[in-house]
Amino acid sequence: PGPIPPALDRTSLIGTYTMLDCYASICAHQAWHRYVLKDVPYQETPAMAWGNKVHTAFEQRIAWGKPLPLDMAQWEPFATPLDGRSVKVEQKLGLTAEGKPCGFFDQSVRFRVKIDAALVNGANAYMVDWKTGSSKYEDPFELEIGAMHLHALHTTLTKIVGQYAWLKENRLGQPHDLSETNRTWDKVNKLLVRMEAAKKSGDWPKRESPLCAWCDVLSCEYNKRPA
Repeated sequence: PGPIPPALDRTSLIGTYTMLDCYASICAHQAWHRYVLKDVPYQETPAMAWGNKVHTAFEQRIAWGKPLPLDMAQWEPFATPLDGRSVKVEQKLGLTAEGKPCGFFDQSVRFRVKIDAALVNGANAYMVDWKTGSSKYEDPFELEIGAMHLHALHTTLTKIVGQYAWLKENRLGQPHDLSETNRTWDKVNKLLVRMEAAKKSGDWPKRESPLCAWCDVLSCEYNKRPA
């Protein structure tokens, strides 16, 4: 990947998929509170707790062969094809402003990602992302960001394919070709530049949607979260 534009200096936001998705797809005003002001306290919902439990179970199943718990045993067929392979699980990766791999918590990190499961074999790589929610709005952007980091770490890769595993629906999503990581890098940079400009201008527009019923920004007039 090419370098992040000069507007992103050492005091800039550290990019993540959830931050960019919140800003571009959910609500810029929520992103401002959550990732710039950071005045919204973190609260783990039951759905989030379940998702974390599932990810931990798959990590232990794939990395150490520990059987999935009884309430997840129906998902064994998702793990079995990965048996006996050099699969990295819950891999924390970082990128510098120049697109070079770095540690997740390094001072030079400018973007972070955690990849649920990835298999690199020569010039080819496969990624899978465990999902406990609905596939209604499947979007490969999260997988693309993971592939961008994976490609920076393994520069000889020429083909990267990824899928979401929609566990609630007991199926794999469509395979996505994630090989064009330079395109992803450009998309990520453009979003980060927009967010940097918003930090300077204070322009974080509100977006009313059904998701307002779950928003933690209680000061917003569109908030419909039950008291």
